[in-house]
Amino acid sequence: MSLVSLKEFREDHDFTEVYYAEEHQRREVWNNQLLALFMVSVCRGWSQLTTIVVADVKKCLKFSRKNGDRVSTKYFQRILNKGYRYISLDGQNRSKKIVEFLNDKFPISGTFLDADDVSQTVTNKLFKDFPERLRDRILDGGFLNVEVAPPCGKDTLSDIFLALNSGEPLNAHEKRNSLKTPISDWVRKTRKTLDDALMRVVSRKDAIRMLDDELVAKMAMVLMRNNPANNKTNHWGLSSDEIDRFYSMGLGYHSISDEGCPYSLNDVQRVEEILDMWRHTICNQAYYPPSKTIAAKMCWAVLYVCEWAYDNNYDIDCSSYSLFFSKLKELDDSLISQSDTAYANEKTRYIANNLDPDEVSKQQYYFTWINLPHQIPARSKRTKNLTDCVKTNVFAFGLRKLAA
Repeated sequence: MSLVSLKEFREDHDFTEVYYAEEHQRREVWNNQLLALFMVSVCRGWSQLTTIVVADVKKCLKFSRKNGDRVSTKYFQRILNKGYRYISLDGQNRSKKIVEFLNDKFPISGTFLDADDVSQTVTNKLFKDFPERLRDRILDGGFLNVEVAPPCGKDTLSDIFLALNSGEPLNAHEKRNSLKTPISDWVRKTRKTLDDALMRVVSRKDAIRMLDDELVAKMAMVLMRNNPANNKTNHWGLSSDEIDRFYSMGLGYHSISDEGCPYSLNDVQRVEEILDMWRHTICNQAYYPPSKTIAAKMCWAVLYVCEWAYDNNYDIDCSSYSLFFSKLKELDDSLISQSDTAYANEKTRYIANNLDPDEVSKQQYYFTWINLPHQIPARSKRTKNLTDCVKTNVFAFGLRKLAA
């Protein structure tokens, strides 16, 4: 165990010293209130019972060179060249919030013990404005347990991260995020470019658990159609197991441009173009107000029609994204209403012919398909219904044919 005072921690583990690799981190969930509660434990001497784990960049670089691991050597050298001494493996929420607070980035409130064991109550104050003896208690009397992981290669860092989080289970996508596969890096980068649109369709609570990344992966799976287990169409279902396979089939490859990589560069570039159309449509739609989340069914409808438009050499005029969305919403609502009526009429026909109306399957109707983007048949039928209607009057949707 290595106890470090908060004063030392601020100096040796700030943002210029510690590298936070996205594949080794959960999302940041600590707010100012949680930090205030943690500071209570700091002043009472309890904070040293929790552990922050880091990897020493220089030692990992030396280890990788000794073992002839060129990929890891380049990885650690790149991090070292940026000036980082450590890589965070566990405790990023505490680490980041502590450093930010001690550097006066935000105020907190609470009742804390100072260096004389006297209770001090502060209300909405920055650290620099705390009473002097309380600052002494926090900086010199507060300790954190910082452990340095054994020197290792790049891939082992993910194994350590997963092991450290085994007591507080990671969700399925947080585990996928740590896999060393080119699609992990691509999804993280793509999520950043789509962030403004994703925040309209994924709640902040879900985004904290990386479900925005998962949505990017699902949309890519729908568009790529590179499923080796589906010999007929190469389509993917979107079950958790299939998303796992989509990620794991890239293990062993370091880049999408590697020869034989299952995510071809051409496919990825096509996906990026379609997702860019999707993003602009979601961000520029005017049907849902900013305070309201855009319905998932419309999120998928936009993706399906954007794919059809791209593959058929159509583009959405930059001034027509709102029109495109509103016309698509109108079409979707109409198809739902028509299918609902058709379903009711078919049940009525069964009853009139002394047949069991429960034998009429909802699976044959559009209003059911809208809720089943994860199922290939339902997704394919809905896409065909939408695009068949769009292609009859593309200009009404703001689409324009690009020059050949």
